[in-house]
This record gives sequence, C-alpha cells and structure tokens, in this order.
Amino acid sequence: MRPAIVESAHLQARDLDHGLELGNRSIDILLRVQTSQAKDYVREFNTALASWRGEPAVRDFIHRARKEIGVAA
Repeated sequence: MRPAIVESAHLQARDLDHGLELGNRSIDILLRVQTSQAKDYVREFNTALASWRGEPAVRDFIHRARKEIGVAA
C-alpha cells in the first residue's frame, strides 16, 4: 500500500491535493484487495487530515473511506 504511506508524506509537506489524490487511489485499491494493514494506513491518513476537516474535499474523502471501505476517521 505504497500510496497510503506516501499520502501522509504529502500532508506533512502541506500538499493536500496530492495527498488526497493518493488517498483516493488507496481506497480504489482497497475496493479490490482488503487488508487490515492497508485499512490502518487509511485510518492514519484520516487522522492526519484533522487540520483540514473544514475543506470539502477532505470531508468527501472521509465520507468515501467510511462508506466504501468501512474506515472511520
């Protein structure tokens, strides 16, 4: 789940758009192959999004993660 690891690095660099792009790619992968470790990465990414909770794209991502792969923030 390399995208899930790299997405957090983009957030640390304050690159929200690229981080969310990789986050969505991670969800796409998890729709086909689900592992608890990969879900943990997405869960950690959701936590890292805390400072951007007011952004519509972040709310959409968190909603998608919850609805499609069952990962809550």
